[in-house]
This record gives sequence, structure tokens and C-alpha cells, in this order.
Amino acid sequence: MAIKDVQTYIDRRGLVETTDSEVDKPIWRRPGFNGVRSLLEMEEELSRFLRERRDALNLNREQVGMMVGLHHEIYARHERAGAKLRVTRLLHLAELLDFSPVEAVYAAAPHLFGDSGEEAEVKMKLIMRMLDLPSSTAQHLLMMIEELSPDGASQTASGQTTKGQR
Repeated sequence: MAIKDVQTYIDRRGLVETTDSEVDKPIWRRPGFNGVRSLLEMEEELSRFLRERRDALNLNREQVGMMVGLHHEIYARHERAGAKLRVTRLLHLAELLDFSPVEAVYAAAPHLFGDSGEEAEVKMKLIMRMLDLPSSTAQHLLMMIEELSPDGASQTASGQTTKGQR
């Protein structure tokens, strides 16, 4: 069932009404560290991330385009923010260019990771470290973090409840 008062939801989430060149009507967004970044600016950051990732692997657009099933000029539009990148294409590129989709999201919207640039950077570094952990270490770390959880209630990845369940 939908909430009755969407304004309460908007207020609780700290969303602000804004306009964007990508959308005809007013939209609500969560401000970032320096206000509201436009959707186009986020696309451009995502494009820059993809281009830098491809360059770091010494691949050219033609090679990546072939692997993703696109003509290199069509693929190049993604790197120039001239074409919208679907999530499924982003996931495919993550497979091909060996990055975590979280890295791409961080590049486009770091404000989703913390209340300041410094906090977001720390959390992103932590996420990347966690992704590299062996499975058993990750499981132990999860149990430790759940014990430290502010609400005292949590569930493990396997679905078992831990101490302090509500």
C-alpha cells in the first residue's frame, strides 16, 4: 500500500524540488555536497569513468564496442554522454572492464555514499576493500559489524538472526 502523504516522505528524505534539462516536469532530488548535480552531469561523470577504465586497460573503443555488441561509434556515444547508459549495459561493461558497478555509481553520485566528500570517500574505500575479501573473512567481518549495529538487530547473509533481534 502506498504512503498517504508523499510530502512527509519527501521531507524525511531531504529531497528538494528542482528542474533538470533531461526532464520536462519538476523532479525531487537529494542534494549533493555542492547542491543538486544535474542528470547530465551525472551521465558525464559516468562517461568519464568508463573512458578512464577502458584507457587503463589499454583497450580502444572498437575493441570494447565489439565485445559489447555495438559499433564503436555507437559505443563512443556512451563515453561522450551522448547516449543514455542502461543499467544492464553498465553491468555488461563492468564484466568486460573489470570494475564493480558500485565504482560507477560512486563516480556519478558520490553524495549517495555519505554526507560529505570525505565521508563518501572513506565509505567507498571500505566497500572496495570488502569486495576483495575472501568469503570466510567477509562472513566474520559481517558478524562483527552486525554486533556493532546501532539498532542491535540484524540478519546474517544466510538469513540467520543474530543477538539482539527485535
